[in-house]
Parts: sequence; C-alpha cells; structure tokens
Amino acid sequence: MSALRDEKYVAKDINLVFDLAEKPNRTNLKAHQDRAIVAKIRADLILPTNKILTVDIDFDTTSGYHNNAIMVMDDFGVEMVATAFEVKYGKKHAEKVRKAWAEKQQQDDPRKPTYLLVQKPEAEDVLPQVFAACGGREHPPEIAPESIV
Repeated sequence: MSALRDEKYVAKDINLVFDLAEKPNRTNLKAHQDRAIVAKIRADLILPTNKILTVDIDFDTTSGYHNNAIMVMDDFGVEMVATAFEVKYGKKHAEKVRKAWAEKQQQDDPRKPTYLLVQKPEAEDVLPQVFAACGGREHPPEIAPESIV
C-alpha cells in the first residue's frame, strides 16, 4: 500500500481499505466529539444476473437516508432488527420489517431489497424509520422511499 492508503483485515470476510488523504468536509454532517460518522458508502452489489451495480449511498442528502443507525444486509441482520422491534415496539412493527425484507417493494421490481436502513427516532416515543432499498428498477428513485413501519 502507498503512504496514503492502508488495508486492515477485520475478519476473514471483511477487508477495509483506507484512503488516508485528508479532505475538507463539504457535507452538512458533523462528527461527534469522540467518534467519526459515516457520510457516504460506495458499494458494489452483485445482482442476480451476476453483474455488478455500483451504488453510492450518501447520508448527507434529502433522500431520507440521513441519521442512520443500522444498515442490514442479510437474513440474520433482519431477524436481529425484527426481534429488537418486537421487544421495543411490538409484534406488528417487527412483522413489517420481516415482510419488507421477504418481498419486493413494488410488484414489478426486479428483486427483493438488498439492504434495510434503520434511522434513529427523532424522539423517545417515535418509531424509527426503516427503508427497504435497492430492489427497484429506478436508481435512484425519483421520489424518496416511504418508511416501511
């Protein structure tokens, strides 16, 4: 690796590559005093056709993908989130999470969602918003998605 790039193997299947060049923060997002926050993720998604779709997930937009607390990418993660929802918010909301993962969001979508995004609630007595994303035909969609719960 070069002086401005570094690699870290977190686990057998998790390899992080860091670009250590400092850049100015041109987002509306602010880091915590003692912790960084995620502004953007670039993901290569392997589609059922065995082609790759590259997606930039920008958390500094009006797309509804800001204030995210959890990104879920598989059945185990969905069950963990659904179980937490069942305990904290009730079975009805847990089932909405499971159903959103198990089914296409629109009947003519080419596939089921690739990931769920869970936002932290705006207040203690408010449900978190949950978005089922990246199963639709439009990338990006013209209209921000609705929360599934």
